[in-house]
Amino acid sequence: MITGEQVFLPAFQSGQTHLKIEGTEFHHLVRVRRFTEGDEIWVVNGTGTAARATLDSIGESSLDLVVLEEFKNRGELGINLILAVANLKGDHLNLIVEKATELGVNEIIPLLTDHTIKKGINTKRLERIAVSAMKQSRRSRCPRIHDLTPFSIAVKNLTGAVHLFCYGSDSSASIVPSIQKMKGSIPIVIWIGPEGDWSKDEIDLASISDYTFTGLGPRRLRAETAAIHAVGLVSALQQDSV
Repeated sequence: MITGEQVFLPAFQSGQTHLKIEGTEFHHLVRVRRFTEGDEIWVVNGTGTAARATLDSIGESSLDLVVLEEFKNRGELGINLILAVANLKGDHLNLIVEKATELGVNEIIPLLTDHTIKKGINTKRLERIAVSAMKQSRRSRCPRIHDLTPFSIAVKNLTGAVHLFCYGSDSSASIVPSIQKMKGSIPIVIWIGPEGDWSKDEIDLASISDYTFTGLGPRRLRAETAAIHAVGLVSALQQDSV
């Protein structure tokens, strides 16, 4: 049986011809999905290597795979897309990580801003969500989840990129023309503020850093909606241009 089932094997390296699956991935394939010898699946390592493989033999707690064909950056956009988003109340960041991963983001930087209410994140949980979303969307790269980072530090660290600073001002230009002008391999950083929007100091810092101020339309969006909407626009428009 040939399927689109995808498993995550971080130890998988390019050039390997035989692989072993154990633990939760083995349990899911054999006990839950009832895969049998001869079935084909996809294996990814989360750093861009993917392979089509066949189940060669199944034991009590592990199975052996034979690699049939290897691919680089399967399911990837071809651009380096980074999402810098303020930490939000409740579980909204979980949703953002899931959807941003599905849409092709390579890095997610939770921000500590002046108006951030929730001061902590569960990085391990966010990483698990990203892995699950990577598998579901059939990507070969899993985005890097950064620790909670103060806004000013993120600005200092993110150099050599195109910056789309999403700000709900009537004077902000639409994000679409900014995306359409982008060419080449320069990283794209999307900035999304908290529930209470950016502070004046943060807006001033973005301005003197020569960020492109962009809007997301005439409607007032929740922060989590704005993040997913902006990433989706960049993903779709950049994919159309490659």
